[in-house]
Amino acid sequence: MLAEFEIIPIGTNSASLSAQLAEIARLIDHSGLDYRVGPMGTVVEGEWDRIMTLAKQCHQAMLGSSSRVMTTIRIDDRKDKPGPGRITQKVQSLEAKVGQPLRK
Repeated sequence: MLAEFEIIPIGTNSASLSAQLAEIARLIDHSGLDYRVGPMGTVVEGEWDRIMTLAKQCHQAMLGSSSRVMTTIRIDDRKDKPGPGRITQKVQSLEAKVGQPLRK
């Protein structure tokens, strides 16, 4: 299963969120799950329970430094393509169809 997290603190006085998001990135990195950081969210690959536990940890960590947090989770779950490696497989499939490497 792939899940994309977007965690947004609301009501912060700073235009930059990277300091608050650094704690979230550390949690994701220490989870042991495969992940890819993007400019507007992070994609994580793993089993349902581990991903949901991680999403909760990340949400609660952000809530510890903000009075309000909005968390969005998008899930891509396929029965016909189980197992690890879907993060890279999806990108490789698109690159094959485009006929060239894409920026990552």
